[in-house]
Formats: sequence, C-alpha cells, structure tokens
Amino acid sequence: LSVYHPVPSDDPKGYQKYVVMNYPGDEDYGKFSFTLIVLSQHQQTPIHDHKVICAPICIQGIMTEVLYRVNEGDARGDPAQTTATTTLQEVKRHEMHPGNGNFLYPEGLNCHTVGNYSFAGVSMSLHLYAFDAEEVTADGKLVSSVKRVYDKSQVLLADAAVSTTTLEDASDDGDCVSAAAA
Repeated sequence: LSVYHPVPSDDPKGYQKYVVMNYPGDEDYGKFSFTLIVLSQHQQTPIHDHKVICAPICIQGIMTEVLYRVNEGDARGDPAQTTATTTLQEVKRHEMHPGNGNFLYPEGLNCHTVGNYSFAGVSMSLHLYAFDAEEVTADGKLVSSVKRVYDKSQVLLADAAVSTTTLEDASDDGDCVSAAAA
C-alpha cells in the first residue's frame, strides 16, 4: 500500500483516489469496480451521493463517515440539480477502523463524506461500486458513480438526534459492518 499517496494537505481536491480493479461486466456478472481513497489527516471527500451501490471499507488508519439526509428543496425531481433550497441534515457519524465498512444503496440513505479527522497518518478505504469505472460516455467523459456533489453550506446545523457511533456501538445497526463479522 505504500505506493498509494494522498494529495498534499493544502490541495483543494482534498483526497486522492485510485481505480485498483475494474470489471466491465458480462452475461453472468454485473459491472463493478474497486477504488482506493487515500486521505491524510484533516482531508475528506466532498459530500456526495451515489447512483449505484457503494460499499466503503477502511483498510488503513481511522476514517469517519458522515451520512446525510437530502432535503430536496425545489430540485423538482432532477437528480443532477441541487438548488439554493436543497439542504442536508447530518443523521449519522461513525468511525471506521481497518475491516469496518458500510453499504450505501441509491434508493436509501446514501449521501455521505469520508474523512480522516483524527488519525495522524495516512488513512485508506477501499470502495466497491456497482459500475464500470472505465466506461466512457458518447462525449468522451468517464462515467461516475456519483449522482451529485453538495456544498458544505447546504448542511444544516446538527441537532441532538444525530447518531455518533463507533463500530462497537453500531454492530446491531444493520448498515455498519465489520469485514471480520460479515
């Protein structure tokens, strides 16, 4: 894993990702890919949701995943658009240690960010996506698993209903899992 490096801490992108395996699918199996997300301390992915199943699992360091409920505002059913009235409500925050992960389904609670907020070293997570990471659209752009990216200003202030857990707390939660327990 030492060949995978994060971007510098002052880089506005905030994280580095590497496609480490891609399977374009065939008549027996669907499309899938594995992407490695690499974060230095205080780096995070943008807040985003997915068009496909996403299953992040921590493989090095400590990562925190924050899940949000999307309040659509007046997006009027267009999933590619967010508006000034679209807001995000933080509903869950949990630490992922090596072997811990989560499953995100497009029709469920799948808006999140993953960050290295406390670990002083490099944190890495492996993300399984149900899509072909090398598929290209007719106009030459790479297909993305991301449906939308949100601005931090869209996050409403957290309230007392936010669930903050570690894996031990979340073991009966149904969506936070340990690879060892799976």
